[in-house]
Amino acid sequence: MASRNDFFNEFYTETMTEMAENFFSRRREVEARLEGFSRLADEVRSVAGVALRRWKTFFTLLVDTASAQDFLRQAGAEMADLPGLAASAGEPWRFHPPFALTPRGRYRKAVAYVYRAAREATSDYLEGSYGRDPRNPMKMRLLPNYATLKDLADTINKEVESVNTSQSPTTVLCYAKSLDASEQTREAVTGGLMGENVCKLDEDLAFKPIDFAALHLPVLLLPQLTEEVEDALTELADSISATRKEEAMKALAFVKSTSI
Repeated sequence: MASRNDFFNEFYTETMTEMAENFFSRRREVEARLEGFSRLADEVRSVAGVALRRWKTFFTLLVDTASAQDFLRQAGAEMADLPGLAASAGEPWRFHPPFALTPRGRYRKAVAYVYRAAREATSDYLEGSYGRDPRNPMKMRLLPNYATLKDLADTINKEVESVNTSQSPTTVLCYAKSLDASEQTREAVTGGLMGENVCKLDEDLAFKPIDFAALHLPVLLLPQLTEEVEDALTELADSISATRKEEAMKALAFVKSTSI
């Protein structure tokens, strides 16, 4: 027949094992989610780069940044810092201009084409698009985007707060020691973890919540559909090609793709 001490030791061992497994498994899960989030943030940043390079082409093609900004304001996407963000995004996106019989026609169609492409890339960045799932090419999945990344950051931060508060190292240690009368006696004599030591241990081992602003992802707005601003876009292109024709044609030649 098992003695009272044997029963207690078995209970204590099982309890401590389960507690340790739960404590470390939750921490490993949070670590894995934080690492996964970092990779997703890099993917979303890459998608943002695609959108900014297309907006860079849009501003380059229109040659008049102020006029382009006025147009975007009318299209419901006033972004004062967009020209600067686009300028620092690297080489402009290059494309094959749509066919037209006249230079004016080519320029007009090119402006509409680039606007559509920039808007679509912005939509992909903000809301996501569907692409092949690399784990199963037969399925489609929503690709990483700003909105889902923001939601994921909020979800992970709630888990981080839960682990840091309800499962802090000292909370777990105190509970473990409460099961061992001899350990409580020793702590009463020696003092154990106290004051600053307790705070420092929890601070050193606490997970840092995600600072979404520190990711420095561009805050972009989605302008109206091309069809909704077609007349205004045509008017803008015609105005620039009429008053700054040489610059407009040079810009069109600059952003034209040389690949076949």
